[in-house]
Order: sequence, then structure tokens, then C-alpha cells
Amino acid sequence: MKIVNNFSRTVAVPTEGIKLEGEEPCIRDKYKDDIERVLISKGCLRERVKHLASEIANVFEKAKEVNCVVVLKGGMFFASDLMRLIDDETDLKTQLDFIQASSYYNKSKTSGTVTLKETSALEGDNILLIEDVVDTGKTMSKLQGYLRERKKFFKTCILLDKGLPKAPGFQVDFIGFNIPNEFVAGYGLDYAGKYRGMPDVVVVNKKLLE
Repeated sequence: MKIVNNFSRTVAVPTEGIKLEGEEPCIRDKYKDDIERVLISKGCLRERVKHLASEIANVFEKAKEVNCVVVLKGGMFFASDLMRLIDDETDLKTQLDFIQASSYYNKSKTSGTVTLKETSALEGDNILLIEDVVDTGKTMSKLQGYLRERKKFFKTCILLDKGLPKAPGFQVDFIGFNIPNEFVAGYGLDYAGKYRGMPDVVVVNKKLLE
């Protein structure tokens, strides 16, 4: 794995993954058949999220308060760490809400049709959309279009971007990591409801996806 020590901007993650100096990420025996490797260590996640919190606070400085809207379910771990850091280390106040948006019709493939549920979460001012991972951006583009129609001030923060061509209208303001086009899990992300609690971002064994 590559050792990284600069987290002040979006981190490009190579196929072999990244870690902090002195870290020794590993896959526990119970997951050896399910997980190929660690892609982003928990230390790297922690350091990059710290910088994201500072970047977000600077952008929303005049607002004084931001409504953090988390896209369920994968974004919940990331959003929890991010909000704690914003509240603890910046002058920006936060409030929390959730929205459910889905485009997957089975465990690993997207239908291309995005459905929004409980849009009342998007009715506040100074909104920060928080998402775990973006493939084509169709889900986030749908959310952003809803907010533009209502002339809301909003920014978008995503933990992981796979670098694929994006849906029309998609925009992103804060990115944690650019990653290879792999099916990833851990740190809130799942495959078939599993692996959310793993502390690192990991690559799911391709045999499970067949």
C-alpha cells in the first residue's frame, strides 16, 4: 500500500490502496473470503475528513449554521465523523437530517431511475448534501435538481468518487478521495447489507458480485 501524508486536498487512491506511515491495515479472518484488500485505511479516512470539515466550515462561514442532509444509508458513518469535527473544531453550527434516495434494483447494479423519499429534509437553508460514494452521479443529480428548482443554497460533499462520466447537472464541491472503479464497502458502505462496520474502505471480492 502507498503511504500518504498530505490530506489537504482530494486524495487520488491507487489500485494498491493507501495508508498512513506506521499503519498495518489487515482483513480479519472472518472476512478473508469476502474482501480482496483494504483500499483506504482508517487513519487516512480520519485525516482527510478533518480537512474536509475545515473546508466546509470556510465555505459556510457567513451562514453560521448548516443543515447536513445525509443520503441514507451509506453516508451515515462519514457524516457522523464529519459533523462531529465541524462542531468540535470550527465556529459553524450544524443540524442533521436524512433523505433516502435509491437507484439500485439489486445488490450491485443501478436501474438508472432515481426515487426520492421524504423530501422535507431538503426544505431548510444552507444545505450540505453528504453522500458516501458516487458512480454516475444520477442520485445526487436528482437531489441537486430538486434544490435548484427551489432556489436553495447548497453544497455537495462526497467521500468517494470513482471518476466515471457523470449525469447531466451533477456538481460536487468537496471530495474526499478519488478511487478506482471497484465495488467498495466498509466505513458505512455495504454489499447486500454487510460490511458497513468495517473501519477501512475495502474492495469486495468479485466472486460475490457474480
